[in-house]
Amino acid sequence: MTRLRFGKTAFFMIGSVFICIVFIIVWRFPLLGSDITKQTIYVGIMQTWDGLSTDSQAHALWIDDDSSPGVFAVKEIADEVGIRPTFAVIADRMEKYLADSLVSWQKQGAGIIVHGFQHKSWKDWNEEQIKEDIYLSYERLYEQGFDTAKIIKMIVPPHGCNTRTIRTVIERRGCQMITGANLVNNNRYSFLLGRINISSDTDMDEMRYILQKAYRRKAYVIFATHSSIPDSFSKEKTKSVLRMAKEIGFSFDFSK
Repeated sequence: MTRLRFGKTAFFMIGSVFICIVFIIVWRFPLLGSDITKQTIYVGIMQTWDGLSTDSQAHALWIDDDSSPGVFAVKEIADEVGIRPTFAVIADRMEKYLADSLVSWQKQGAGIIVHGFQHKSWKDWNEEQIKEDIYLSYERLYEQGFDTAKIIKMIVPPHGCNTRTIRTVIERRGCQMITGANLVNNNRYSFLLGRINISSDTDMDEMRYILQKAYRRKAYVIFATHSSIPDSFSKEKTKSVLRMAKEIGFSFDFSK
């Protein structure tokens, strides 16, 4: 009887702990976008461990990838909506007129993030190769006139690569890593960050639902666009989503 009673007690305790763990995960797990991948789940679990936001309000950031001629449409949208854009730039793949424009916009307050030297995949690279690529990126941006001291301390690995080696190199640099995870971030201070994509296929009702829920959580939404891909980039959808986020109450001031 004693063994039976002990067994029931142990079972109850284990069950209670399991239920508590499940509750915490469900309570803290980030809001997911429509594209759920292994990377999204992994980053979500890491952010669950980091905890929820302690900010007094919800924050947002808009990052456009690849520094193509599409950046002029991005700047036009940003000026019209009244927010500061951020550009994930490929350091050695910009024509002079593009680099000069981005340098000028950086002086006006736009954000610049490293997105690789020549956009080659880091997936199978070792630490030294990744470090060299990041170093060359900063050197090339400096040569083109960028203020490298003001480059945002985030890195977008080319092609959304996410390996332990990449994470190790970026974390040691004291930077945050923008991953390919499609989610709303619990807070601004997690090392691994996800994004919510805006494209021509964006469902505006679904986007409003996500943003309203994220705002109530005081969460951190990073919007992703690829103006370098005309077939998926939509000026109207992008403008509408950003206006929606601003009207809901998100702060786009990444200096705070």
